[in-house]
Amino acid sequence: MTTTIVLFPKPIPSTGPKPDSRQLRRNQIMMQRGLAVSPEHAAAADALAIELAGASRPWTADDHAAQVAMVVRIAIRSAKRRGVSLESMLSIPRRRLLDLCDQGDPTCLVVRDWLLGNRRYLPDGFDETFSVATADDREDA
Repeated sequence: MTTTIVLFPKPIPSTGPKPDSRQLRRNQIMMQRGLAVSPEHAAAADALAIELAGASRPWTADDHAAQVAMVVRIAIRSAKRRGVSLESMLSIPRRRLLDLCDQGDPTCLVVRDWLLGNRRYLPDGFDETFSVATADDREDA
C-alpha cells in the first residue's frame, strides 16, 4: 500500500516593494488608478479617514457611570468566585478601580474598602446582603 504525498507549493515572493504604512498603500493604490498623489490629495484622504473613524470625544457622565458599573460588577464577581480581597480581581480592572478611587469616586471607594476588609465605611447590612446572596446562589447550583 502506497500513499501519494502532495506537497504544498512554495509561495512566490512578491517582486514589488511592500508598503510600510497605510499612507504608502494609499499612494500605491492611487498610482495604480492613475491619480496624482499630491499633498492636497493626501491631506484630503487623511481628513476623510479621521472623519470616518471619528475623533475621540471627552467622557460624559454616562460614560463615567458605565465605567464605574463595569468595574464594580467585575469586583463583586471576582469576590464571589475567588474570595473577598483586592487581589482576587484581575490586574487591569483592579488598576482601573484604584484609578477611580484616586479620582474620588464614592462607589469605588466603598468597594475598595470592602475588598480591603475595612468595614467601618460600609453601609449597614452591606456585607450581610452579599453573604446571603452568595449563600443563595450556592444553594441554587
